[in-house]
Amino acid sequence: MRILFAGTADIAVPTLQILAQHFEIGAVLTNTDKPGARGKSLVPPPIKTAALALNLPVLQFDHLGKDAREAVASYNCDTLICFAYGRLFGPKFLSLFSGEKLNIHPSLLPLLRGPSPIQGAILSQQEKSGISIQRIASEMDSGDILSSCEFALTGEETTLSLTSFVADQASELALEAVTALHAGLAQFVKQTGEATYTTMQTTEMGELDFTKPAKTLHAQIRAMLPWPKAKTSFKEQGLFITGVFGSLANAGEDPVPAGVSVGTVVAKQKNKGIAIATADGLLWINRMQLEKRKEMDWQSFLNGNQDFLGAKLG
Repeated sequence: MRILFAGTADIAVPTLQILAQHFEIGAVLTNTDKPGARGKSLVPPPIKTAALALNLPVLQFDHLGKDAREAVASYNCDTLICFAYGRLFGPKFLSLFSGEKLNIHPSLLPLLRGPSPIQGAILSQQEKSGISIQRIASEMDSGDILSSCEFALTGEETTLSLTSFVADQASELALEAVTALHAGLAQFVKQTGEATYTTMQTTEMGELDFTKPAKTLHAQIRAMLPWPKAKTSFKEQGLFITGVFGSLANAGEDPVPAGVSVGTVVAKQKNKGIAIATADGLLWINRMQLEKRKEMDWQSFLNGNQDFLGAKLG
């Protein structure tokens, strides 16, 4: 078995590293370098950096056309393993591999198919999620399952923290699955149940609407971290909310004082932070960031913005 590993994002790095220790990686396919934050220099994808550190050949293309297919074919890989690559594979590309073609997806398929399963699990307030290793199929994330694992969600995860957790868990699951595949012991099962779908994250998804329930907002703030960050406004300035107190189960348990309109900053409390009125209770936040300023804990923010208490956000 000779593997082409296709990936781009940080989440896939531990999987590449562990598979490279135990199997032959013929080449690594990733996206092209992109401009950095200030646009002055190109930044390589995390997978490229990891692959070069492992002395693996790296292939980078913006499109998987004829040139890409010819380059991939020259490495004589029979097995494709994809994790957070970011591009779809057409039938001509998939025909380059005589063995299995697998994709690692961070959800319990058929739930949360699509590009944002980690954010989707948080946004939809799931009590559990997982990772699935599936056969690549023509319909998005519909392929038969080779292996999967399940884990509970606490209601405190952010996309950042859950991505880090999934990265580690996926590497162990991938090692077990590819070991079984290599030994001829792999068994695939069809997906069962009703499929749900996620969409690509956009900046608009970060806009906070305080007429929504506290739990919805609590989940949204956590799902939008680190990008695009949940956003409202304060005195005509953009304000990112980057931290919430407690778990999802506790969001909104404190009632809104009578006569207070939604979006109003109503209180502060040492062990909770700052309370904002929502549709059905108080939402406690503890980290924030004015646009183009540095992120702060709630106490530091109040020290510099003493008129925040009583303000109407949004």
